[in-house]
Parts: sequence; structure tokens; C-alpha cells
Amino acid sequence: MKQSDVNRLCREADACLRRLGWALPPNAQFAATDFGLGDYRAAGLVEVLLANEPEYCEKIMYAGENMSTPAHTHGKKKEDIICRSGAIRLTLWNENPRLNPANGSVSVQINREMRTLSSGEAFVLKPGERITLTPGIWHEFSPSAPDTLIGEVSTWCDEATDNFFADPKVDIFHAIEPDEPAEFGSFSAEVPS
Repeated sequence: MKQSDVNRLCREADACLRRLGWALPPNAQFAATDFGLGDYRAAGLVEVLLANEPEYCEKIMYAGENMSTPAHTHGKKKEDIICRSGAIRLTLWNENPRLNPANGSVSVQINREMRTLSSGEAFVLKPGERITLTPGIWHEFSPSAPDTLIGEVSTWCDEATDNFFADPKVDIFHAIEPDEPAEFGSFSAEVPS
């Protein structure tokens, strides 16, 4: 991914946040990725780190319409994904969807109520709605409306050892080609304070 693409995505995210009235902390840290897949318009995400403590982490995330975060799970991290604006299309699986056909169901908490969903079936979170994802629940998400902001509140995550993607080509630590200077402060991984 080129630094010019990172800058472009971060500018889009910053403009969306400002348009929707989000006040970011001073010197906000941005991270943009194409997940190492080479097409950020298909698989891409911008994260803005709001809090990063040993006990918890908070982010606000931006992706343009149809930009997905590929199917993944965590070994230890528990997270709430919150629709802050727009709409988030999510798909959940009880097993790695690349290795196993979708079958069975997934029990998950949505808006603080337990629900049972069919594995592999997509659904939408509307503004204010949230889903609590526990380790082992495979999930993929993407905006399905303009100006979608995705909140995340989670336990701390070691990005290097606790992210498991269904597609083995995904690389969240891919090198950035320095074709222009960085415009936004960045972070490469969550590190406990």
C-alpha cells in the first residue's frame, strides 16, 4: 500500500468524522490498511485510536461503502462493535469460513440481549446498535450506507498474536511504500501502556 493511499483514506475518515461532529483527541493516531491484499477499496479500514490501556481499548473506525474487513477471529480479545452512524453489514460464523461450510448457529449478544443467528447469514446493525463478539466467533463487516462510523470497545489485543484471518494472504503488518510524507500520526499495533 502506498503512503499516498494511506493519506487519502485518512483524509476521507477525518472528513467524515468532522462532518458527523466527532471531536478527536489532540494528536489523534490514525492507521489505514488494505490488509495486505492490494485493493483498499475492496478490503480496507481506517482506525483512530481513542484509548489504549492494559484493561481496555477504544477505536472509531471508518471504511467507505463496500470496503470490508475480512473474516477473522481473536483468541483472547472480547469486543463490542458499535454502529455510530450509517449501517454496518456483519456476517458471523462458528468456524473458519474458508475451511468449513457455514452450518449451525452462532450465539451472540446484540444490544445486550442474547440471540442465535445462522452461521454465515449477513445482518445489519443500525445507528446505536452494538454486538458483543467473544473469542472464537468469526466475523466480517463492512459499511452498507454512506458516512458509516464503526465504534469498537474491547479488551486489549496483541495485534501480532491474537488476530486470526480466514484468508492466509491477509497481512496487517504490510509495509507502506513511502511515495509521499505521512499526513497523520499513526500507530502500527496496540501496545499496553
